[in-house]
Amino acid sequence: MNNILIKISKHIKSNVGEFLPEIKLSDLEENGKIYYMNGDDGTIFDWGVNERVCEFMMFYNDKTNLGAVKTLVYSNGQIITYLYKNKTNTPFKEIEDNITKSEALELAILLYEKADKLNIFDKSIEDMDTDIQIDTEMKEKFLENFEEE
Repeated sequence: MNNILIKISKHIKSNVGEFLPEIKLSDLEENGKIYYMNGDDGTIFDWGVNERVCEFMMFYNDKTNLGAVKTLVYSNGQIITYLYKNKTNTPFKEIEDNITKSEALELAILLYEKADKLNIFDKSIEDMDTDIQIDTEMKEKFLENFEEE
């Protein structure tokens, strides 16, 4: 898995361990897999309009599949994670962290290349082939989506 996605995954899982200690992996969908939720808007839309990538989610393993964790990674590198207790729609904890702006841009390009462009939507990040190097050409092509005409 890509090193930036590894950081995001560790961030999410460590916060679940610290702030939701009553949750067992078996309480979570696919034993706590983290999903990239790009099915509604897609990476290009969220990066251009919301200045972030689509949400990363971890779900409860129950009939309603409510979210246990939602993490947002913004273009400025800010990471905001919301934790949900007792299968509710209201977060009980908000945690902030950061990566660099460069890492955030590389993450957006990676997710666009390895998910959206391949028509892979709402898939576990652990199940995506994300071991690629982001090069200058990929950055230029991605950023072309946001140039004024």
